[in-house]
Amino acid sequence: MKSFKSKIISLVLCLCMCLSFFTGCSIFVKNEKLPAGATTIKIGDSVITKQELINAYYSFYQQNSYYFAYSSEEDIMKVFYDSVVAREIILVEATKLIEDGTLKFSQKALDDIWYDTIDFLYSQIDSKEKALLLLQNSDEEKLPERLQGEDEDAEKAIKYEPYKFEKITQKDYSEVVTGDKIVWNDAIAKFEADLYFYNDSKDEDNRTHIAIDESEHAKRLEAYNMFLSELILSAKANKKDSSKNAVLLAELKRVYESYYESELYTMYQEYINSGAGDKIDDAAIVKKYKELLNASTESNTNKDNYIKIISANDNDTLILYHYGDTYKYFTVQHVLIKYDDKTLDFLKGVPGYDTSKDLMFRKYYEEVRKLYAVEDKMTTSYRGEDGFTVKVEKDGELVKDQISVTEIRQNYDTEIAKRLATLRASDEYINANASKKELMEVRARTLLFNEFAWKYSGDTGSLTNDKLSGVLGFTISSEAENHGTLVKDFANGARELFEEYMSNDSINIGDTIKGVVSDYGIHLMMLTGVYEAGEVVSSTKVDGTDKTDAEIIEELKNTYVSNLTEQTLYEYMYDLLKEQLIGDSGTYFADFRNELVKKYKEQNKIVYVNKLSFKELNEAIG
Repeated sequence: MKSFKSKIISLVLCLCMCLSFFTGCSIFVKNEKLPAGATTIKIGDSVITKQELINAYYSFYQQNSYYFAYSSEEDIMKVFYDSVVAREIILVEATKLIEDGTLKFSQKALDDIWYDTIDFLYSQIDSKEKALLLLQNSDEEKLPERLQGEDEDAEKAIKYEPYKFEKITQKDYSEVVTGDKIVWNDAIAKFEADLYFYNDSKDEDNRTHIAIDESEHAKRLEAYNMFLSELILSAKANKKDSSKNAVLLAELKRVYESYYESELYTMYQEYINSGAGDKIDDAAIVKKYKELLNASTESNTNKDNYIKIISANDNDTLILYHYGDTYKYFTVQHVLIKYDDKTLDFLKGVPGYDTSKDLMFRKYYEEVRKLYAVEDKMTTSYRGEDGFTVKVEKDGELVKDQISVTEIRQNYDTEIAKRLATLRASDEYINANASKKELMEVRARTLLFNEFAWKYSGDTGSLTNDKLSGVLGFTISSEAENHGTLVKDFANGARELFEEYMSNDSINIGDTIKGVVSDYGIHLMMLTGVYEAGEVVSSTKVDGTDKTDAEIIEELKNTYVSNLTEQTLYEYMYDLLKEQLIGDSGTYFADFRNELVKKYKEQNKIVYVNKLSFKELNEAIG
């Protein structure tokens, strides 16, 4: 149990380090013997007040109360105070670098902090305005669109971004323009000037503020007054200046400082992490590579239980982790054109659609389904370069927002002809041998098809950068009827592509686009790789002697992860190490932070003046 506890505590501590404690609703603090502004902890020349400590605990409790059941009050308090102290030390050290000019805020960063501040406070007003309107009319659909919840079924924007290798480089802030923080004398006027606007931006880098209709101003003002009244009541309870301007200014400053500190913490963390690149040299990459070679399939190296395939340039040399070596494995990528809602509703009513109920009618259903899967009639929406659905308008009229399966095929044929022509005219292609030329053409076809999947496919769930289906394609066994978690029609159609490739020497990977019909729609499918079972790439030569580090590095630099990406195996190993060092649970900054805390303790720079107990903190947040 002790081991489990320590793991929970470590996880909570890690979570706390990454989050701002001081963003959230202003906590109501009773006026007790220890005033809200009293110092609770001194850290060097910095202090944490009672109010700040309670705010921190409120956030800490919201994020981590689930873990409280596994730990004692003493353990919880240790994690909480350690996290508060460590975060404050980071802010102290970061401020020193701001003061000496090593770190600088850009004007855009400071502008974003202000907009985050007012957007946060406006969201509090939004919730009150929504409540007032719902009291008048309980139908949420009749609310202004800006106050309605997001449509959970709405298609998420997916932006296609080819893999780009980036080494960790030392952060240089010398070219960043130093900005000024808010002139607080003008803050209230700025805040109220934008009260009747709302943020309608999809892109946080380009905020778009839209004017609220005048008919909604009265209720908006009523909600704003409710927001102010809560601030005034809190100020009176704590015997502070309760005038309107005083409470609003105090709340603006509180939230602004929260976002400012969060940005400062992040900037400092990035600055420190930028020194991690020195730890990822060729020796570290070779070491990581050998670790993967020697790992078993049970050791969870197969991230998220996917089969991991890494193939070399000639498609014969590869690494393959899986649970057997009887069958070949191959990969496909697809573009899914889904049935429209009307067609899908009809098909769901045809006997045989639900195999758990109507298996005997399945063949009948599949014949009916074919009548609706006509390529020149089936259409899909498509995404532009920014990842959002394209709608072509002219003179205010919608010209086009759908593309047919036939057009997708035609667009692919047109574009691949251009790319192959450019490729074949290149010096690299002209000077390559026949095998290398074949590989280059395979990659041209498969890389383009992958772009088309990101642009046209309705299977948006598989098109995120952390999904292997977007990097390797969908991995399928040549074993008949072995569909895994894939739809049967999809797997069988892919297997037909594979068998055609294996039985015909004139067909190459990427030569054929096959239309496969399933309950979801039409899958335009391409074979993107074929792999022998087992591990061939290794750290030893054919004669059994070890390869040198230089030979391994050279091999890794000339080995692609798959035909669907420009990422080499060298870059793949580098990215694995980078994730370990500076990823979400990276060790580099955590080790640096822990050393800083240790140094502060040794120098007696951490002093607990008024340490609130577990009971006192919980009573304070109600």
